[in-house]
Amino acid sequence: MLTVLVNVALAQDPGTIPWTPKATGGLVPCVVSVPAMYRSINIDSVRQRLMLPLGWTANVFVAGPELAKPRFMAWGPDSVLFVANMSKNNVVAMPDRNRDGVADTVIVAARGFSTGHDVRFWRDTMFVAQEASIVKLWRSNPNGYIYDQRVTVIDKASQANQIGGGHRTRTLVVDTNTMKLYVSVGSRGNADREVNRAVIEEYDYDGSNRRVYASGVRNAVGMTLHPRTGKLWANNNGSDNQGNNIPPEWVDIIREDGFYGYPFAYHFRRFFSLTGEYSDLLPITRNDTLLLQRMQPPAALVDAHCAPMALVFVEQTPITEFRHSAFMAMRGSWNRTPPSGSKIVRFEFDSDEDTIANAVHDFCTGFISDTNDASTRWARPVGLALASDGSVYVSSDDIKNMIIKLTPPKTVSVREDGAAPSPGLSPNPASSRVRVHGARAGDLVAIVDVHGRVVDEQLASTDEPTLVIATLSQGVYLVRVMRDATVVSTEQLVVSR
Repeated sequence: MLTVLVNVALAQDPGTIPWTPKATGGLVPCVVSVPAMYRSINIDSVRQRLMLPLGWTANVFVAGPELAKPRFMAWGPDSVLFVANMSKNNVVAMPDRNRDGVADTVIVAARGFSTGHDVRFWRDTMFVAQEASIVKLWRSNPNGYIYDQRVTVIDKASQANQIGGGHRTRTLVVDTNTMKLYVSVGSRGNADREVNRAVIEEYDYDGSNRRVYASGVRNAVGMTLHPRTGKLWANNNGSDNQGNNIPPEWVDIIREDGFYGYPFAYHFRRFFSLTGEYSDLLPITRNDTLLLQRMQPPAALVDAHCAPMALVFVEQTPITEFRHSAFMAMRGSWNRTPPSGSKIVRFEFDSDEDTIANAVHDFCTGFISDTNDASTRWARPVGLALASDGSVYVSSDDIKNMIIKLTPPKTVSVREDGAAPSPGLSPNPASSRVRVHGARAGDLVAIVDVHGRVVDEQLASTDEPTLVIATLSQGVYLVRVMRDATVVSTEQLVVSR
């Protein structure tokens, strides 16, 4: 995989630190496979392709009328995936009993929510975060999917200034090490002096003893615990109308009594230009200056207005390079030209204890067909769920309501001569010709290089066609077989002379 690091460094003024280096390149086009039962989703196999690391595949896991604004996801008992279905006011379970990468059915597991955005589990207990409350649910039938018993553990509607305004989602973290609950409460407005908003709250497990754990956090939609250090992390959706690149969005550890800048500061101890609508924040007080000095350098700074959503650290994975990583969904900007976000990124760290990201890697792009034209956006990634086999599940809550599964290349055995063969190609490595096993007459067979360029494409005239590759340069390629506009196989090919 080819990777290019782009360091977007800012001038070294007081209160300025470099943005996190961007790692780009190495992604190749991937057609999203759509099972027959979900063909109504109408994904254009030419214009609506994803860009993924070499060898990864994508397929629709769930789509259809049962989903309406699917937001955050979580693994429940028996490794069943659940999603908060915001516009249907419910939570649905999506079992995949035969493990074929497609949900067998969609089951309404719980209902009766308003702006239900987040679902979490601890053992057999489900938590749902909605604007007005945090609800704990359990099952009358422990062998079923229906969570029909509930109690409200945090009644936010009874708390001052908690309901209404521009940011109505509530994200929840259940810390079972300390038996604490953490709730993010976004700001009511764009940039205003507010009380009991733009904070992250801490509660005891039973919902008692509320306190503000961190402040100046405009809207931490993504919030999570590191699976090994137990530290609380979050991202932030920054304020608008300060230009294309101000403020950069941040990802950071959430420190007890930490201050993160809202409403008057951003980046690292920098005041906004307090003009226009921001002039309402004047005058800057001594307390404001003291708060500014409490700001710490964030773990990562990424594109402004990219709308960070789910943030998930990797817990288990067979992919070595991902083991000290976090994935983040970016829903995409509404007020930036050209638009930012509309992708999944991966933050690279040196170790579990590392608190400054080395780089932010594009992991899955293509949700917007033309990155200069917001009207070509065809999905908006929001929720993420990681599986132990390395698969990544992504929910889209707008334009196309669906969940896509991204699957890594299968692990293959190593031959005695040290080469890693691909079971669908022979020989492999190859020098002049390669046979594509499993392809049928009429299939579209393409060879793609590491930059995502199609270097050869042809309709197979016979079953298991042989490709002439004598003119290809040495290196790694991808051989993709499509049948009826659906990818049926993707294999890595090593060309060696």
